[in-house]
Amino acid sequence: MLSALLDEVANLVEAPVPILGKFKESFLELPKDLLIMVMQKHQKYFAITDEDGRLLPYFIAVANGAINEMVVQKGNEAVLRARYEDAKFFYEMDVRKKFSEFRNQLNGILFHEKLGTMLDKMRRVQNTVTPIGLALGIKEDKLHVVEDAASLAMSDLATAVVTEFTSLSGIMARHYALRDGYSEQISEALFEITLPRFSGDILPKSDAGIILSIADRLDSLVGLFGAGCQSSSTNDPFGLRRISYGLVQVLIENNRNLDLRYALELAAAVQPIKIDAATIDDVHQFVTRRLEQFLVDKGISPEVVRSILTERANWPCLAAKSAYKMEALLKGELLPKVVEAYSRPTRIVRGKDLNVDTEVDEAAFETDEERALWSTFLSLGSKIHPGIEVDDFVETSVQLSQPLEKFFNNVFVMVENEKIRKNRLSLLKKIADLPRGIADLSVLPGF
Repeated sequence: MLSALLDEVANLVEAPVPILGKFKESFLELPKDLLIMVMQKHQKYFAITDEDGRLLPYFIAVANGAINEMVVQKGNEAVLRARYEDAKFFYEMDVRKKFSEFRNQLNGILFHEKLGTMLDKMRRVQNTVTPIGLALGIKEDKLHVVEDAASLAMSDLATAVVTEFTSLSGIMARHYALRDGYSEQISEALFEITLPRFSGDILPKSDAGIILSIADRLDSLVGLFGAGCQSSSTNDPFGLRRISYGLVQVLIENNRNLDLRYALELAAAVQPIKIDAATIDDVHQFVTRRLEQFLVDKGISPEVVRSILTERANWPCLAAKSAYKMEALLKGELLPKVVEAYSRPTRIVRGKDLNVDTEVDEAAFETDEERALWSTFLSLGSKIHPGIEVDDFVETSVQLSQPLEKFFNNVFVMVENEKIRKNRLSLLKKIADLPRGIADLSVLPGF
């Protein structure tokens, strides 16, 4: 916020003249965030703190050109005093009530005409936090914090301070919750549900905050898509791109693996309107596009991103880890060998009329090369699975290179004997299918 303010002020003045102003120390009884926000957002003033970060009763205003410094100082102090009197009035209105009393007032704030009020929305979030927490691997005995936080989340939207200063949503929830004696964990989660608020913002770090942030974003995405509010190339009035990009960030940068489709279905089940499978597919694809953007923004090549997301988009954190590893592996020697090894069986079986369930008949093998390749496949089959790490997959798959080379050098696949031909094709198909759930190697260089 401070660097943005500095840039803004620098662009507002041609001949900057800094002015030191003062305000009454009694205003320091108000929350620090409220005082700074009034200073910075409304007046473009810079706050001053001591070396411990405590706010001091001074500010810096920046005037333009030749001025009477005393007159300008007094004028700015008077304006800020009036602003702080307003803030004090709103704050004192709020603290006359318990924070929990604001929860029901969310019923007067409309979220969307088809999706109900903010109270309806937060009740939906409250209904999904437990299954989402379990899906994230949080132990059941630790979920009481997020359940308690969910019963208060977003209640500050009904407070006078946040109604007047909307950017303090979450910040004031934390403050009021602490003031009313709620635990640090619950209070922090009430702030973290709003994170990230903008590009480059901090992310939630506590388990409760992460779950709330995810649940709230899932509810918004599924509900608004179901209500027909999808963004277009030129219009995104509900900020769905920002919401889904934030969802991706929270999952990846906190190393939380989540089955995205399952989570979307949880959010869909509690919506007041019917959410069909096609809508869930649309939201899934929308989030996947943001995941793709996130990975490309991190410097990963588009080919690697496409390769991983084709198979692992449903697990954003696993997909990101896999993309980082594959990007590094692509610069080494092993991955190109593995890509080449899988390319020949994949190309041969592509377009062939093969039953997926066709089993390989060992008795139909005619050559040692077929038996050796089948034996290698069987030994790899137990090690390669959809959740395997990419580097482990590559190291394991290297074992296929030599048996495949010998097979193609000595065995003709498309023989006239239908039984033998289909058996050989079935063997190659099983090998070609090993990367399923891991990566689509066909989009990588060298395939």
